[in-house]
Amino acid sequence: MARSEQAHSAQDRSVLVLAMGASICSGCAHLGSSIMPFQIDALMTGLHQSASLAGVFGFFEIFSFALFMLLLSRVFLALPVMYSALSGMALGVVACLLLYIGPGVEVWICSVAILLGLSAALLCRSYVRAVSSSLNPERIYAIASGGGLVIIVSVIALVPVSTRYFGPLGVFLAVACIMLLAMPSVISFRHVHAGRPLTRQQKGGPLLTGGAIALLCVWVGCSLGSSMAWSFAERIGRNLGLTPDFIVSLSTVGIVTSVLASLVGAALAHRWRRETVLLLTLLGTGAGCLLTCVAWDALSYGAGVVLYWNCAMLSYAWLLGSAATLDGSGRVGTFCGGMDRMGYALGAPLGGLLVDHTSFTILGICGFLMCVAPLPFALPVLFRALHKSTVAPTEHEAHLEMV
Repeated sequence: MARSEQAHSAQDRSVLVLAMGASICSGCAHLGSSIMPFQIDALMTGLHQSASLAGVFGFFEIFSFALFMLLLSRVFLALPVMYSALSGMALGVVACLLLYIGPGVEVWICSVAILLGLSAALLCRSYVRAVSSSLNPERIYAIASGGGLVIIVSVIALVPVSTRYFGPLGVFLAVACIMLLAMPSVISFRHVHAGRPLTRQQKGGPLLTGGAIALLCVWVGCSLGSSMAWSFAERIGRNLGLTPDFIVSLSTVGIVTSVLASLVGAALAHRWRRETVLLLTLLGTGAGCLLTCVAWDALSYGAGVVLYWNCAMLSYAWLLGSAATLDGSGRVGTFCGGMDRMGYALGAPLGGLLVDHTSFTILGICGFLMCVAPLPFALPVLFRALHKSTVAPTEHEAHLEMV
């Protein structure tokens, strides 16, 4: 009896350590996409870039994130989780400092964006590898999404202070500061076991099955539509006459509610139907983008921002959980995650072109359609594949599901 209690306590500690490390890596890895509106606004204001050129910075940052993540998936077992996470944070700090002190020429800006993409890929690789073999992926990913938002909230809270004292580019100093402070916490990944058994799909099996392709279509469509609209949310708020402090406070409210929603999702992960959660959150993400872009006052703008944050965070956790259900080795999660970032990278310049040549309303409509168009065709295929993957769990899986 005593041994059973000790084993259960050790498992609880292991899950807590995993969730903490994953939260830190998740937050830092997705800083670039989460605060993209502030980065683009900083480049347009501080370096006097056009919307299209600022969108190119977002393209290079997120597209390089995607490419490096796909590359790292080929050497998935070569780097220990702790070392790849520490390397990603150190590289992110250096890249932000280079952008702040360097010349404001396009080649320099795009080169730093590539370094930021590599930093994010290393962090996301650590995050996915650590959690992918868990048999409660939605729960761990939901906790990590909520915990990661604390990192994002910290950066957003520092944006007004850093820009007030260090100019428009101070947003990059805020990112460097948070990464530097969070770096020692990644040492907790040293407890992550490197040799977890692959219980659902052995290494060397097919990567792009029918379910994985369906998941990829849904994921990339949502990412592309979100990026098109969300990258210019800051500019939309300014056009409505909202103050920078109000916009930051509104984003903070959206993130805080997202943390609460993620924690509730983690607690109820086994009671919620995956199909229902995925459908509602994906539709909500598109609706949030549309409402933000067509907003006519502070209330409608705020409703769009809060809806987007809550649905985007929950959908991301369940998409990652679905990838882990299809493939416990993490290959599907890494590949789809890289393609997700590629879609996000393409969304920023496409959104910039729409803003330069049409209107924010057209931007919102296009973003919404990109989010919801794949759902009628891809979701049924994905749900059938997920059902087949979970219909007969092994004894080992049943034991780990109790953790």
